[in-house]
Amino acid sequence: MLRSETGLLAVSIALVEFVHGALLFVLLPTILTQRFGWAMGTTGAAVSTYFFAEVALKLVAGWMVDRMGTRKMLLYGFWLYFASFVALLTSRSTWQVFIALAVMGAAASPLWPAALTRVTKGAGSAMGGVLGRVFSVWFLGGGAGIGLATLISRAAHPISLGVFVVPLLAAALLGLRLPRVETETPLARVSPGQLVPSVVRALAALATSLVPQIIAAGVLIPIIVPYLEFVRGLDERELFLLLILGPGSALVLMERAGHIGDRFGRQRTYSLGLGSVALLLLLLPFCRELWQLVLDFIGIGVAYAFVLPAWNSIMLRLLPDEVRGAGLGVAMTIEGMGGVIGPLVGGALWQWANPSSPFYVSGGLLLIAAGTSARWRSDLVEG
Repeated sequence: MLRSETGLLAVSIALVEFVHGALLFVLLPTILTQRFGWAMGTTGAAVSTYFFAEVALKLVAGWMVDRMGTRKMLLYGFWLYFASFVALLTSRSTWQVFIALAVMGAAASPLWPAALTRVTKGAGSAMGGVLGRVFSVWFLGGGAGIGLATLISRAAHPISLGVFVVPLLAAALLGLRLPRVETETPLARVSPGQLVPSVVRALAALATSLVPQIIAAGVLIPIIVPYLEFVRGLDERELFLLLILGPGSALVLMERAGHIGDRFGRQRTYSLGLGSVALLLLLLPFCRELWQLVLDFIGIGVAYAFVLPAWNSIMLRLLPDEVRGAGLGVAMTIEGMGGVIGPLVGGALWQWANPSSPFYVSGGLLLIAAGTSARWRSDLVEG
């Protein structure tokens, strides 16, 4: 797989996702709440800091992808992410943790716009299948990171974090092997001020589904692992099982699901998949036995396998081809607001309501998103 440019890029991003999933979903919530004694609200704020920095720079980063090329921006992102993670390892106070996370978020800002711009050039009507194949590799990285972090989450700090230096260094070194693309010479000289209105108009049709969807996803980020570990009392092996089965189910089906979306309609695929995720999240607090949780997580993974390629195919279809990197920066800035708002909401709901309430809020928002997406104009999102 490394012989192909797409495979090389997919593996590089997967290694970053390996660390991203481990850190934000497992290690930070566990370490900050259990070892450092932070309240869940403060932990949510720390996670939000990462996403805030990523979102704040996403528009500029996407614009720079078109001006400087995908390879340069990917390399900048890989190496800065690696350096800021090393800084996180040496953090010994609250403000150091927050600064390190902010720099990591900034480093992550160009990665997805640059990667998606590069892998989808020339994909045409088969875009869903291409995205499904690439996302499956990225999911493998994220799921593996979550699984390993779950197993070592009770190791002594900073050893549990130090393990993750290796994949970040590997990603940065693999990025150096990405070929320079002659046809990648930037054509767009559009300023962010000129770009934002055109992209926002293009995405306006999706807003009623986009906004609740992104907040719903963010709500669960800081609470899912503490909920399973502290409320449900699952041990490391049981956590590992659940957190592998969800992404693993998506991984197995995502490429096929992307092709299905291309063939039978991305709008229909997206709406049904997102509605299924919503219902399964609403049911999750009522799953009392481990086997029930297993089935619920597998169902979420299967449903999400249909959502992700369909959603990104729809979004990419609406973005101007000549400024796709910058357009992705705008779109992901809007999407990323869920990572800023959601963890704050999730942590506050846990702390001031009850640990199950984030699942009800997230599931309800996704139901709204699924319902409104069914009313999109098909001529805008298909093709």
